[in-house]
Amino acid sequence: MTALIFLVGMIVLFYVLIVMPQRRRRQVQTQLLRDVEVGDEVMTLGGIVGHVREVEDHHIVLEIAPDTRVKLVKSAITARTEPDEEPEEEPVDSPDGSTGPAETPLP
Repeated sequence: MTALIFLVGMIVLFYVLIVMPQRRRRQVQTQLLRDVEVGDEVMTLGGIVGHVREVEDHHIVLEIAPDTRVKLVKSAITARTEPDEEPEEEPVDSPDGSTGPAETPLP
C-alpha cells in the first residue's frame, strides 16, 4: 500500500514539475507564432533580432539590416522584442565650458 501511494505521488510530482510547465511554454510559443505580424521586431533561436517584413503560412522574411533579408521558418522565432529607442546623448560640459572632447596638454 505504501509503495502504491509513493508511486502515485511520484507520478503527480512528475506531472506538476515537468508536463505542466512544458505545456504552458508550448501554448505561449504557439500564440506568439500565430500573432506575429509585419513590422514586429522579433528574436530568433540563434539570437538574431530583426523586423518582420513578410509573413507566410510556415515562413517569415526577417530584415536584419538595411536591405538584408532572410527567410526563416516561423518556429525559429523565440520572442517578440520591444524596439530599442536610442536615447539622445547630451553633450558633456568640460571644466573650461566647451562641449568638445577634453584635450590634455602635451608635456
